[in-house]
Amino acid sequence: MVSSWWSRGDGLANHQLGQTLTRAAGVDEVDITDPQSIDRALRIAVADPAVLAELEAWWQMVETRRAGNGTRNPGLGLDQSIRYLTDPLDAAAVTPEALGECRRQVAAVDQTIISAKNLPELAHPDAETLDLLARYLEARSRVLALV
Repeated sequence: MVSSWWSRGDGLANHQLGQTLTRAAGVDEVDITDPQSIDRALRIAVADPAVLAELEAWWQMVETRRAGNGTRNPGLGLDQSIRYLTDPLDAAAVTPEALGECRRQVAAVDQTIISAKNLPELAHPDAETLDLLARYLEARSRVLALV
């Protein structure tokens, strides 16, 4: 399962996997881009029950985070949330109902971000995640400015 999820190309999760395998294999650094290097490191790592448990937790975390599919960083659903906030705000007239719904969406997304603070996307954000967070903060500011 580790090899399967590694092959999805999730840079953040693979970075975490590389750290685990490097520590377990006792080498300077596992080449996370090389399938043979990954296979060698996995063969060494699975001999240690503690590392095996860590690898199992890793692939389960990746599977859960990705809802079982996809090859890109999930981005916490921010892209959809940004569109959900900006579409009503870009309308000619923002109704009180639309503004209320946007406020509820902001509260929900804020809670999602807070609860996800330990996920790799936020602990070690890549450029795509940083861009999504910046775009969300801009949309969030637009909503809160209308209060």
